[in-house]
Amino acid sequence: MSSLREAYTEARAALLTHITTSLQQDERFVAAWLAGSFGRGEQRWSSDLDLHVVVADAWSETLCARPWDGGARTTEERLALFKQFGEPAVVYDAHGNNLVGGTFTYVLYRESAVNVDWMLIPQSVAYRERQTLLLFNKITLLDAPVEEPPSREECIEQASLHVGFFWMIAASNVQNHLRGDLVQFHALLQWLEGSIREVRAALKGERAQFSKESQIRIAFTLEEQIEQVRMLCDEMETLMPQVVALGGYVPSSPRPVIEMRLALLHA
Repeated sequence: MSSLREAYTEARAALLTHITTSLQQDERFVAAWLAGSFGRGEQRWSSDLDLHVVVADAWSETLCARPWDGGARTTEERLALFKQFGEPAVVYDAHGNNLVGGTFTYVLYRESAVNVDWMLIPQSVAYRERQTLLLFNKITLLDAPVEEPPSREECIEQASLHVGFFWMIAASNVQNHLRGDLVQFHALLQWLEGSIREVRAALKGERAQFSKESQIRIAFTLEEQIEQVRMLCDEMETLMPQVVALGGYVPSSPRPVIEMRLALLHA
């Protein structure tokens, strides 16, 4: 297993070096960086490459063209670029994932099994995002625009909304278990975790940051599954008085009803 992991990470490193060197020598591209886990310095051996590439103005209209919003295809010009680095097994445009402006294309390379999320950004709208790993830069890049913190009213509303959402999902998730749908049951545990993250951020006067990380793990026994629900409920209960102190609103005594529903799992 370790040899397969080493082979994968070596192939990914070689691919990234090839891409970086080639793009840096290509006049069509003026900057590139990695975002995602590499940008945060939290990459793992299995991490994919979230590659952001700034396209010079003279070529951006062609390479950043969006004749469709998404689908299992891309333009001939982009495909020719991606093929410089290997034969794609899967190509999928999903331009809504590019929040800076430009295009987003998922490319899974056949030989290495490495996935590169290619984000091509027109130079006219480009800025250096936070938490990124710069690969090269030929121009003066603007810093990311400063995001205004949410107002107190927004924080109160977000915290209150996610407290209520949490208890609604906690109650309804028992039904997934009763139906035997353990896949959906575990998926909704992540929703509960996400609501806790939203409430914590709102209490700090912040917006929750997107994260793929989760502490939820597959629980194989009924007792482990119930315990995961209870641990999440415990965490939310510790936050609710803080939401009230902030000026928010929360359900009154939802926990006993959740426990009544959890008891049905033993019926």
